Amino acid sequence: MNRHKYPKHPSRVGNESIVYEYFRLIKNKDIDGVLNLFADDAIIYEPFSNIDGGLKGKGSIRPFLDVVMTATDDMRHEIEFEKAQDAKKEDQAVAALVTFERGGKTQARYIFELTSRQEQYDYTDVGKKILILHIEFIK
Repeated sequence: MNRHKYPKHPSRVGNESIVYEYFRLIKNKDIDGVLNLFADDAIIYEPFSNIDGGLKGKGSIRPFLDVVMTATDDMRHEIEFEKAQDAKKEDQAVAALVTFERGGKTQARYIFELTSRQEQYDYTDVGKKILILHIEFIK
C-alpha cells in the first residue's frame, strides 16, 4: 500500500490523479469542478442516503456533494492507495483509503470506477470520467 499526503497541486499521472483532483475540488468547494469529473450517467453508492441503486446522474449527485463539502469543511485528510479489488479491470479503477481528521479520526474507502477510455467531452475537457464511486466508512 502506498501512502501519500494530499498535495496542493497534484502532479501524479494516471488514475490516482482523479482521486487527488476530487478531494482538491471538494476542499475548494468547487461543485461544478467536482461534477465535471463525473460521467453524465455516473452513480455514487454511499452509506447515508439509503437509496436503492445509488445516486444516479449528476442531478442526484450534486446535492450529495454539497453536503460532503459542508461536512468536510476544515477537515484534514490523508490518502492511501490500495489495489481496487472490486473493479473489472485494474486500469479502470482506483481505490483509496482516506483518513479524515478534525478532532477525532474517521476512515473511508473510496473506489473510483472510471470510464474505460479517455474521451473528449468538450473542447476543454479531455480525460477519464468517474463512472461509479463507492464510498464505505470503516471507522
